[in-house]
Amino acid sequence: MMKPRLMTAAAMPAFAGALIVVYNFPPDQYGFYPRCPIYAATHLLCPGCGSTRALYELLHGNLAGALHYNAMFTLLAPFLLAWWVFCCYRIMRYDRFPRPRFSRQAIAALGLAVLLFTIGRNTFLIF
Repeated sequence: MMKPRLMTAAAMPAFAGALIVVYNFPPDQYGFYPRCPIYAATHLLCPGCGSTRALYELLHGNLAGALHYNAMFTLLAPFLLAWWVFCCYRIMRYDRFPRPRFSRQAIAALGLAVLLFTIGRNTFLIF
């Protein structure tokens, strides 16, 4: 079994490499990005649909474009990045994965927000 520190040391450049790929290859112009199986089967947008395009726009400094493609991902991206950096720091410093501690209320609130976002973007086409 790999040590957490070694796994993190491998994940950091892989993450940077993935960002470089998204930055240099627009998802609208290249077909190697994965397609959403939920959209392919139902033609409904899942909560993650448009996240790669939103990330591309964020990396190019276009906040309005990122919000257009996936508002939830765009709003959560800074928090996800901060959490990832925190986890990497803790792993590199203490050689163990941090245990996330979220209350049931926080998990339920996030789940409700995702559900409402999904319904809203498929019903009203405003997100």
